[in-house]
Amino acid sequence: MVHAFPFSAGLPLAVGLLVCCTGVQAQPDPAASSPYPRRAVKIVVPYSPGTSADAIARRAAEQLSQRLGQNTYVENRSGASGIIGTTYAAGAAPDGHTLMVGPTTLVITPAFRPTPYDPVKSFVPVGQIAESAQVVITGANTPAGNFKELVALLKARPDDASYASPGIASTAHLYTTVLQNMVGVKMRHIPAGGLNSAIMDVVQGSVTMMIAPIEAARPLVASGKLKAIAQTGAARSPLMADVPTLEELGYPGYRLAVWVGLYAPAGTPEPVVARLNRELKAIFDAPAMRTALADTGFNVVLGSPEDLGRLTRAEFDRWKQVIKTEGISPE
Repeated sequence: MVHAFPFSAGLPLAVGLLVCCTGVQAQPDPAASSPYPRRAVKIVVPYSPGTSADAIARRAAEQLSQRLGQNTYVENRSGASGIIGTTYAAGAAPDGHTLMVGPTTLVITPAFRPTPYDPVKSFVPVGQIAESAQVVITGANTPAGNFKELVALLKARPDDASYASPGIASTAHLYTTVLQNMVGVKMRHIPAGGLNSAIMDVVQGSVTMMIAPIEAARPLVASGKLKAIAQTGAARSPLMADVPTLEELGYPGYRLAVWVGLYAPAGTPEPVVARLNRELKAIFDAPAMRTALADTGFNVVLGSPEDLGRLTRAEFDRWKQVIKTEGISPE
């Protein structure tokens, strides 16, 4: 139906100009202007349930459900050293409804082998959540009561010196590689195929030492089956307050911790990222949450998306260089 309206002679030109000018203006991004979230939010964890990344993701999801007003849940997509789940998250729609918790291995795995994603280019950082120092452990029967004595032992028995790890290019492998170069020793690497198996190798004395998660080693240290020799972080963990850091022991610059951050697929609108960052800070800055994470060996570390972006780039560059220099490759 055509409607007739009274108009002046100049009005058609004005209307035409208005339509023309409106047509050349940039159109708003529907994803950025529409309410967020519009449906359930999924947090992908590229590892199995029970891991540190999984536990932290579940704490985040529980609180985000309340704060966002939409169900937020964790989906575990484990396999291939995190590649399966990370690839899935990188390819998700960049609208904030699929997120990913990424630990340090987010940058280590692609530094070690080709992956379908780039840890810097395939994701938008939302914010770091936490980090955890590691602990240098040795068997109860090892004749070394402190780190200085352990280094002396390793140098005195180079043919017997060895260290355990869950596998090639694991954090335990790479962190020990950096450490042995710093203290001037060389040890045989004994990959055990899993964290628990690696720790038990140290307990049984078949390997000399290991760099392990504090929470995993703590019960065996408390029972006297392991010795905690030094910590790798910038400060002592309250869970092992009597164990000095490597920096305290005269190795400045050795600050290596496992970190966990929240990421979104590349292209996620900035307002969505900013909203998620605010919510993340509110959730994990709560005293009860800080205490809960501290009980598992993690310190809450919060910052801007840019802070996590810098950390991701720096860590990716660091481990690419270490892996290249040491000639570490899949076997």
